[in-house]
Amino acid sequence: MSDGANRPQGVSPDPCELEILVTASEAYPRLEALFLAAHDRVDMGFRLFDPRTKLRSDAARAIGDTWADLFLHTLNRGVSIDLTLSDFDPVMAHEMHEQAWHFVAMLTALNEMSAPDAARIKARCILHPAKGGIVPRLMFAGRTRKELMRIVRNINDSPDPERRFRFTPGLQDLLVFEGGRVRARPRALPRLYPVTLHHKMAVFDGGTTYIGGLDLNERRVDDAAHDQAAQDTWHDTQVVSQDPSLAKDACAFLKALPQVINREGQLPKPVSAFRTTLSRRRASDTLSLAPENVSDSLLDAHLTQIGKAQEFIYLETQYFRDRRIVSALVAAGKRNKNLRIVVLVPAAPESVAFSDRPGLDARFGEYLQARGMRRLHACFGDRFLAVSPVQPRQPDRRDTSAERATLAGAPIIYVHSKVSIFDRDTAIVSSANLNGRSMKWDAEAGLVIIRKSQVEALSQKIFRYWLAQEADGPPKKVFAQWTQRALQNASLPPSERQGFIVPYDMKPNRQAGTALPGAPEEMV
Repeated sequence: MSDGANRPQGVSPDPCELEILVTASEAYPRLEALFLAAHDRVDMGFRLFDPRTKLRSDAARAIGDTWADLFLHTLNRGVSIDLTLSDFDPVMAHEMHEQAWHFVAMLTALNEMSAPDAARIKARCILHPAKGGIVPRLMFAGRTRKELMRIVRNINDSPDPERRFRFTPGLQDLLVFEGGRVRARPRALPRLYPVTLHHKMAVFDGGTTYIGGLDLNERRVDDAAHDQAAQDTWHDTQVVSQDPSLAKDACAFLKALPQVINREGQLPKPVSAFRTTLSRRRASDTLSLAPENVSDSLLDAHLTQIGKAQEFIYLETQYFRDRRIVSALVAAGKRNKNLRIVVLVPAAPESVAFSDRPGLDARFGEYLQARGMRRLHACFGDRFLAVSPVQPRQPDRRDTSAERATLAGAPIIYVHSKVSIFDRDTAIVSSANLNGRSMKWDAEAGLVIIRKSQVEALSQKIFRYWLAQEADGPPKKVFAQWTQRALQNASLPPSERQGFIVPYDMKPNRQAGTALPGAPEEMV
């Protein structure tokens, strides 16, 4: 691990260099530095990228206050920017759909604000074209029509309904704007768009790649202390690679994506450690809700490494739900009685942890995770440890009163990172959760790390972060350190704990979980 930001000017980057960035407090300033150092072009793909987000580093703040200012500065230096953002289902994810188009409008406007000889920004918002056929549309019609009526009321209650309507292009065939108000068209039947672009990466001058699980907005701002309201915490991981082959593959993925998802092109085969998930619309979707998968190399990478692991697997993920991942772990555990597993997940999904009324999809996800945890516990017994991070304090007035925002008497730390480590020989850092959606449906990107020095640096940084101690020695000892720290913390008041982890409580998600027979597990 190294700090590329401190590299002397004029010194070429080491292609073996890998920077590990934990939380936005490390990642955002590094991303700012990469923009300030860019010479020619930046190619980007994110789920969310809010140009109103405040700049963090002194160097970036010297040129402005927000990311919009940094983008403008970059364009005026002659560096072009190509940014693809995800669009969202305009009805079932209306707020995110509207937000995405606001972001694109803000970014595109920079071309009018920049100097006459400045480079240009190309900002686009892409809705994955996979959609539910007429059968699922009719099945969900009651729910989607109800949501459409809620949107109509919300727009009409706003100070400027016309402007709101203009920034919701996905509703143009469902709503009509007349007399200063919107109304639903007669017999409007919303379509279902279940797939999003979930990758988070940027490539600088075709050589440096910033990649992982972290989008950019104020909600994701957090640091290593996590000393804020439970609902404001956010733990994530990014890496920066200087491997030119990885950068080439990442750029090829971003360039090909719009055509591939629309069945108009093929996904280039990577030559580096770059791995992806990608699906495309079906040629015929009358009956189906699911898209057609065209790349599941992130799933393949996980299954391959699970099969190879000899002593220790560490999985840090927002969701642990995928049946194939769980089955591979169970098979490995039956074959190898020396194999031990640590799974680190948030105490509850965001929509459950910070709300007392989770939706049906959230309860379905809870059911799948409870099933997976139960299978691992039955197979591995005391060779399996599931943990969740919490803050070293008692809840106070800052924290939401939602029941699952606390665990073991402390406010939770929300985990969004996606890191998998196998025997300290191989690791995977990506945007993909260990759920069916990330493994088969959404657009995801990451890398497989095989250089042992890099895997060791990643392991040490992450383990030290959670345990507040070095995790040295053979895998059996490392597993014992995790177990001891979690159990010891559970027996102590929050203020006396070391590190952040306590045992994951499986009971609430078993109680909250709801099976949905016939529903594709990839929905969640």
